[in-house]
Amino acid sequence: MNKILIIDDEEEIRTALKRVLTREGYEVDLSESVETAIQRIKSDNGYSLVISDIMMKGMNGIDFIQFVSESNLNLPVILITGNPNLSSAESAVRFKAFEYISKPVDRHQILTVVKRAIDSKTKKDIEVEKMHQSEIMEKVLRSQNLDLNRQNAAILNATSDAVITIDSNKIIVSANLASFSMFGYPSPADLIGQSVNVLFTEGKMEKYVDQIQSVMSDSKSTHAYQLTDVTLKKSNGTTFVSDIAICSYILDGDAYYTGVVRDVSQKKQMVEQLIDSERRAFLTTVAASIGHEINNSLTAILGFVEMASKENAEANLKDRALQVTLNQTQKLQALTSNLLQLGKSSKIKSEKIEKIDLNDAIAHVLGIFKETARLKYCQINWERTKDPLYISVNPDQFSLILSNLLLNSSDATQNIGIITIHAGQENGKVFLSVSDDGCGMEEEVIAKIYDPYFTTKELGKGTGLGMFVVKQIVDSFNIKVKITSEPGKGSTFSLYFPYTNNNG
Repeated sequence: MNKILIIDDEEEIRTALKRVLTREGYEVDLSESVETAIQRIKSDNGYSLVISDIMMKGMNGIDFIQFVSESNLNLPVILITGNPNLSSAESAVRFKAFEYISKPVDRHQILTVVKRAIDSKTKKDIEVEKMHQSEIMEKVLRSQNLDLNRQNAAILNATSDAVITIDSNKIIVSANLASFSMFGYPSPADLIGQSVNVLFTEGKMEKYVDQIQSVMSDSKSTHAYQLTDVTLKKSNGTTFVSDIAICSYILDGDAYYTGVVRDVSQKKQMVEQLIDSERRAFLTTVAASIGHEINNSLTAILGFVEMASKENAEANLKDRALQVTLNQTQKLQALTSNLLQLGKSSKIKSEKIEKIDLNDAIAHVLGIFKETARLKYCQINWERTKDPLYISVNPDQFSLILSNLLLNSSDATQNIGIITIHAGQENGKVFLSVSDDGCGMEEEVIAKIYDPYFTTKELGKGTGLGMFVVKQIVDSFNIKVKITSEPGKGSTFSLYFPYTNNNG
């Protein structure tokens, strides 16, 4: 219920107005002076409207409306006077009286003005409440943004990866704590504000920027980019290898690039050591398998040399001995050359990448396994393609990939099955598949096949590192691998190589 306060020093007028208003459902309080009215309002600010006479003893109606105005109260005041004049009307306007009414007051007129005044106050109260809620929400959002900024800063500073943001002029505008320790800068002032070129080795920055901008400018791109094996420079001039994830965004019309830098030097070193270890283990396996072939060749050479060295040896026997010795020596030379080549240590570096014919690489690996015990009883099907199939890889590491796939196929067929090697070209890209008719694999095995030390072989017959090493190598050359297998029917490992110009 709306509550109205009536101020008038004439009791009859107060009573008459109260009678009219209470009949309309209003709650009415009466005050015979402005002073008592002000005290009521100070103790109870629940009034919806005040109706006040202007001319009274002591403080008058103009004094009251001035009090309301200076107190910033949302309280409409209707002024009533029996002696309207320009001075009181001007004061009513100046202090924003809701209405200025001359006596005698008409019932319909006063009720109409009262309703308009209360509606106006209600509307203004709603607006004030909305504004108040908006201010509260703004404070909450500011607080949340502040908390979020603090949270983001805490997260960024907790990570061991460097997080660096640069603007379109390649100037570093922000960096987390890990950035300073990773690059060896003692304080933010030593890094922020510098050109990002200080983090790159000579001549490398432009290469990476061109790669990034070509992707970022593509409207179909996701505005994110990955750089791998990036050599970065510390403040003391030393370098380290890193992977960088970069995203771009627009803020207030300006372009920014944020990069997350991860030092992978130790990881690369460990992978290289594993690959080298696997290569040597493989070499040991192959060397043991072909040991009897070397003995056979040496036995043949020694036998013919002994017969040819006898005094009564015929000329044709001596010629035969020379021919056998030459053939067996060439065979031994090829075997030792292949073993020495395979046994060399080779790190994963772009400088080691060569453009080679896939046919030659396959023939090289098969030459190593020819007549060895590991693949001797397997039927290997492969035909060299009419045209060269050029790929860009490290030859030694490709040999290790194919060797591991062949050995896995041999084990799956218990060294008595059919292994099919198929190479070709699709959409300008070279592919290679190695298939067998062995035991096949369940989905659970395929899911774990790249895990280090995972093996399905008996204890002591496998390290569980072969396919892990294969995965590390293929990832370093952006070779895609697809495995299809069905228990009891065999498996196929397919390699898809990045595009290489096949014009030789």
